[in-house]
Amino acid sequence: MDYKTSVELALHLGYEEVNDPQAFKGRYFIKDGKKWIHDIEALMRHLGVGQFADLESLGYDLNNYHSYKDYSNEMARQEMQSIYQGITHCDGEATYLSDGMWLLPDGTLEER
Repeated sequence: MDYKTSVELALHLGYEEVNDPQAFKGRYFIKDGKKWIHDIEALMRHLGVGQFADLESLGYDLNNYHSYKDYSNEMARQEMQSIYQGITHCDGEATYLSDGMWLLPDGTLEER
């Protein structure tokens, strides 16, 4: 999936954005002490590691990476729509998540 969709999925799954000038695009996403992985090959090259276990020891979330790595943009959008259905209070209306972020019925995020 593309970077934007990966970010939306991470946020929908409860990861929080952390600004960090050393991180890819100046931010990373973390949940329960584990960092979201957008592109594992690029990450491994950037960090100079050769094993998945190395990433795990650095605090990256390999479980969710393996769960979602084969998602296309459409599959990710469907997952986000499913999350919306599970948390919305008023079908068809945007649902507030946190920090000014709203989840729309089509599975996209909007900042207000």
